[in-house]
Amino acid sequence: MRQRVDRIFAALETEVDAIVLWNASSHLTDSTFKYVSGVTRGGYEGCAAVLRKGLRPTLLVSTLEEESAHTASDSDVVAFQSQPALREILQITLASPRRLGVNADALVLAKANLLRELFDGVELVDVSAAISAARLVKDSDEIERVRHACDITNEVAADIPSMLREGLTEVQLAARIEQAIQSRGGRAAFNTIVCFGKNGSEPHYSPGDVPLRRGDMILVDFGSQWSDYCSDITRMYLFGGASSEQRAMFDVVRQAQASALELMRAGVAGKRVHQRAKEVIDATEFAGRFIHGTGHSIGLDVHDGGGLNDASEIMLAPGMILTVEPGVYVPGAGGVRIEDTVLVTADGPEVLTTVTKDLVEVAV
Repeated sequence: MRQRVDRIFAALETEVDAIVLWNASSHLTDSTFKYVSGVTRGGYEGCAAVLRKGLRPTLLVSTLEEESAHTASDSDVVAFQSQPALREILQITLASPRRLGVNADALVLAKANLLRELFDGVELVDVSAAISAARLVKDSDEIERVRHACDITNEVAADIPSMLREGLTEVQLAARIEQAIQSRGGRAAFNTIVCFGKNGSEPHYSPGDVPLRRGDMILVDFGSQWSDYCSDITRMYLFGGASSEQRAMFDVVRQAQASALELMRAGVAGKRVHQRAKEVIDATEFAGRFIHGTGHSIGLDVHDGGGLNDASEIMLAPGMILTVEPGVYVPGAGGVRIEDTVLVTADGPEVLTTVTKDLVEVAV
């Protein structure tokens, strides 16, 4: 874990005496805490991590989390029984810092204000860009965890056609998918998206009580999380035979994704991958119907700090894991998205979500 901390410090534009990661409530915890510590169990609500260049991370954890925190073999663990006690430990640990790094993308204002109260005159420096840069390139352990999450996802996606029945609702299919993930030792990485028919035109649609009918095209976007690391996939199914319009929409997206995947190589600008997919779609009758970026970095978080879009500053490098997911969305008709989790290697892209990306037509 010390190597991960060193990568963060190496990416800093401004020197700091230390970096403090301070979690708030359970839904406002910084996944970088797990990144720098390697902990595999526990929630760490209200806990903190102190990072110093060249040293092991120091984890300040509640007694509730103390046993779990000792799974972090390359970190020092200090337990506290109350938030006032934690503040005292921070003062002792950090002495009198002049400049503290904070991950502004994940730090709530209340914790930032407490740091200013604890250390009079301290300057808080936003180091979120350095953290994102470090986390963007995965080490071998991270890659294997994402690979395992993708293995689970592949198995579940292959089983989806057997789950389909006329009258099955979107929420019921989403529940079956998430249960299948759990039965394989994972958990859902995010709320599963299931769209029947025209609902596919909403990229972040929330499944409802819509029943499956013959002729419906089905968009399923889901991911597995295993040992804290995520996968992400979108596949298309057809309940019955595809119409010419449905097939045309699918074929355009399939071609766009294949073209984008060709550019997922070290040294290629992330924005170029997006532009390639957009160019393919905009050269067809579906021009203007691709309304989001082509992909995002994935790891401890589903959206892990970088993306493939017009504003992307990413230069692809070995060890990066990103999704590639162009789509076409036609209100009133439906939508198509094809998404894979992709590892950039020295030899080119390795698609980790290997289940077929054909339009699977399910006989009814």
